[in-house]
Amino acid sequence: MKKQRVIAAIDFGTHGTGFAWTTIDDRHKDPKRRQVWFRTRWPNHPTPYPKNLSAILLSRDGELVAWGYEARRKWAAISARGDASDYDFHLGFKMSLSMDAKPESEEITGGRLGYDKSKKLATIFLDKMRSTAMEEISKSGYSSDEVRWCLTVPAIWDDYQKQLMWEAAVAAGLPDDERRLQLVIEPEAAAYHARVSGVRTINASGRRASLMSKGSRFLVADCGGGTVDITAYKTDSRNRLEEIGRECGGKFGSEYVNQAFLERVLAKRLGSYDVVDKIGMQSPAAIIDLMDSWEKAKVSITKLEDDDIYLPIPAALDRLLDSDARDNLVKSQDGIVDFLVVTAQEAREVFEAVVPGILGLVDKQLDEMRLQRRNSPGKELVILVGGFGNSPYLQERLQEHLDGRADVLVPPDPQVAVLLGAVHYTYDPQTKSRRTKYTYGCAANDTFREGIDPADHLIVLPDGERRCNNRFSRYVQVGQSVPVDELVTHTFYPLYEDQKQIEFKIYSSPGKYPTYVTEEGCRLIGKLTVDLSDAMKLPRDQRAVRLSFVFGEVKMKVMAVVAKTGKFATTNLDFTPLN
Repeated sequence: MKKQRVIAAIDFGTHGTGFAWTTIDDRHKDPKRRQVWFRTRWPNHPTPYPKNLSAILLSRDGELVAWGYEARRKWAAISARGDASDYDFHLGFKMSLSMDAKPESEEITGGRLGYDKSKKLATIFLDKMRSTAMEEISKSGYSSDEVRWCLTVPAIWDDYQKQLMWEAAVAAGLPDDERRLQLVIEPEAAAYHARVSGVRTINASGRRASLMSKGSRFLVADCGGGTVDITAYKTDSRNRLEEIGRECGGKFGSEYVNQAFLERVLAKRLGSYDVVDKIGMQSPAAIIDLMDSWEKAKVSITKLEDDDIYLPIPAALDRLLDSDARDNLVKSQDGIVDFLVVTAQEAREVFEAVVPGILGLVDKQLDEMRLQRRNSPGKELVILVGGFGNSPYLQERLQEHLDGRADVLVPPDPQVAVLLGAVHYTYDPQTKSRRTKYTYGCAANDTFREGIDPADHLIVLPDGERRCNNRFSRYVQVGQSVPVDELVTHTFYPLYEDQKQIEFKIYSSPGKYPTYVTEEGCRLIGKLTVDLSDAMKLPRDQRAVRLSFVFGEVKMKVMAVVAKTGKFATTNLDFTPLN
């Protein structure tokens, strides 16, 4: 493998996606002196911003027509011409990779997507982002095989969603090699950025302490376009991060504020949501132009806002208003027809459709942190990041809600906290431990316990020994703090003298103490077959196989070795969706 000289990160978001990179050299060893470059100019976006729109426009036969902001501009023009049926426009498709049975993209993008379709769209989009990043990196004289990549994923994603993202990334041209491609947890990346950017808080002595100080504890709330992702960390004596929270999150991103605006303001002005939906189908550009105006106004709305907001009604939308919709607009706005008037109270109500959910998640995480510190006194620290983290309304509501319980800090440029933090993480990982999402183990055949084990689990070996199959051999339990690269090994033996291989079945469970792999919630997530043919000359009790799990990384690993011969086997776990 060629020496790695560049770190490159892609922060793939529901609303926006960007890339950043740095070089691996002596001048960048100190993270506070490390220079990270990222792109701020994108086609068809008039102002500098670190992310392109996560959107793609495809022809009817699936060929890419445009991506990013350019895709939205072309889609608007195509729709205005009446040619929309010949194209597919997709925005927010990352949401369809989420775990629940009903992807919210039905509301956000106008079309419900399955896992396979979402993965295909992610592959197309990531391919364009990767090639755009390499165009920039190559200008400095670096080749693609000198780049170590990382790709961000939400903390609340299950193993299956992470697997889909990895597969999409590899299909998009990123290396299928864990030494050259890493998945990075989004709030964890944000924590790295917060530590490097110099965010400080006041400790008990009244002195300002950095997040790199021994014992520093903080919650990271990553509020993006689609999801809100929350977890918590503390800094150990060697300046490494230990995860002390239990990742939690939900669909409370800024896209849902926009959805509430359509449902609670625009639909009310025009008479019903059916009218809004019909206009969106006839002319997507009409809704897009109005939402652009709302986006610009949204970023300055505060909790104490008392001025009405005037949004110009796009000409395309105005032309599509029938007499009933126009009458509704006139009556609800005291005769004003050139603008959509959003009252200060309505603006607050739109935010309140989402913000209480975020506050509830923060409370849940703070409760977990309080348990970790055994209820000793002291205020916690909440770091607010993500594009939605820029919202004055969200910042003020969070500060008000946590008054006396926690301090709220916002690092510089919260919209790039995950992107830049991913670069810092991949350059020099300083995470000591993470907490496991599930209990993990394998199916085993242990000694049968009379009166305890179910009779249908009994197997009798040729020598008369009675065993219980389907026993859950636990390696780690849910919520356990596991050091990064922690190796946990159990030893197993073949059941029969002529047995030439052992098939291990790997399971996960949401419970702490599963007894059998057949219990509700237990999931088969992978299989691993070990060849014993080279050890057949040995007695059965000397044909030991050591099955090891490697925990603590974003992707879990499983491997096995025949103790006497050293024959090694490994597996890629094939995760399946929860629903």
